[in-house]
Amino acid sequence: MTNYDLIPTFIINQQSSNNNIDVLNEFAGKDEFSVNIIKHIADGVLKNSLRKTLQHIIKNAIDTNADYVLICKDSHRFLDIYSKEILYQSIKQAKELNADLLSGGLSLFKSAFRISNNIFWVEDFSGLPFTIIFRSFYEKILIGDDEIFPFTNAKFFIYPFISKESDVYEITSINKETIEMENSDVGFSNQVEVLEQVSAFYQDKLKLNEEDYDEDEFSNLSIPTYIINLPYRKDRLEHIKKQFAGKSEFDIKIIEACKNSNGALGLWESIRKIIKMGIDNDDDVLIVCEDDHEFTANYSKLLLLKNIIEAHGQHTEVLSGGICWFDKALPVSNNRAWVSTSYCTQFIILYKRVFEKILNEPYDHTVTADGMLSQILSNKIVFFPFISLQKDFGYSDISIDNNKDKEVQPNLFDTQIERLKLIYDARATYLDCGH
Repeated sequence: MTNYDLIPTFIINQQSSNNNIDVLNEFAGKDEFSVNIIKHIADGVLKNSLRKTLQHIIKNAIDTNADYVLICKDSHRFLDIYSKEILYQSIKQAKELNADLLSGGLSLFKSAFRISNNIFWVEDFSGLPFTIIFRSFYEKILIGDDEIFPFTNAKFFIYPFISKESDVYEITSINKETIEMENSDVGFSNQVEVLEQVSAFYQDKLKLNEEDYDEDEFSNLSIPTYIINLPYRKDRLEHIKKQFAGKSEFDIKIIEACKNSNGALGLWESIRKIIKMGIDNDDDVLIVCEDDHEFTANYSKLLLLKNIIEAHGQHTEVLSGGICWFDKALPVSNNRAWVSTSYCTQFIILYKRVFEKILNEPYDHTVTADGMLSQILSNKIVFFPFISLQKDFGYSDISIDNNKDKEVQPNLFDTQIERLKLIYDARATYLDCGH
């Protein structure tokens, strides 16, 4: 590596010959690259085209002695910060981490955290803007059928980014969310900076080891718990009462839901109603619970109360028992993770510091409770493992779409559980073990 081994470089030509000229100009004078132009393999589906092209490249590379190859699109452009030294140093660090993939610039990406001065671990990212693929990953690419990148938790990127795409690009991997920005490389850099700021905010308060607590310390604690129920939903009321039976840590109040033909609006108005009651009762913290909440096997009184206390010390605004979707996450303890978005409100803990903020926020008929809370609150934390899920009653009082597909919610929860597990595993592998 100190001799600057030549980097086998494959540029995928997707567009015009002019783009070829532009990208070759980008590599001109950079003798660290051995450049090859590869015509993309046409397919009616963009994802399949890119996958087949990638597999074609890897088949050619697998017989060489190269430890890795660089693959990029013809829309790649180097950023001013690029240098040969930064790239080789980053490749060296990534190899030491047993990386499968190392990206020099990202379009969409999910959760990420810093490993070193130059390297971030990343949960997932979109496309192939400028990506080092290591030999350890060749075979997995060759057998991958559905995804461009078969499963790996060993993905990393270089930061600050050294590469960007010159054109508006197609989202090929994590395309559930659409992010529109005039200057995408700046926009996605800003997302990395947000994660850095979040990490720095929690660093002084970060306690990944379990604190010692005695359940006797909490024997007299009882958390105000407001359960939302429509009076004619007797099945839900019976269910939720069973969930809290024998749990003295909850001071239960059944609250009649605000009935509205727009279920989402009714839920938000019910939450506002509860917060007003919490203010009147001088609650320092309260639990908002929907009547489809169901405790998981992870729940315990000690776990709940110690995390409510610890999360308060981290200036948490909302602590969720379990969520059905998030964008980005960072662990802030063994049992809690910060999330940039937090969808599903079947069991949420709200702190007094946000009561007035929530009540003062204007809203209209398009409001959703989880969307609004994600928008107006910054310090959103979720239990992990989850202590709460939603029971499927075969219908939804909130979303008509959920009534059309009965498997939507359970599958969403399972997906987020798996994602958070991968993030915690990566943190344990790359940070907690001394990397």
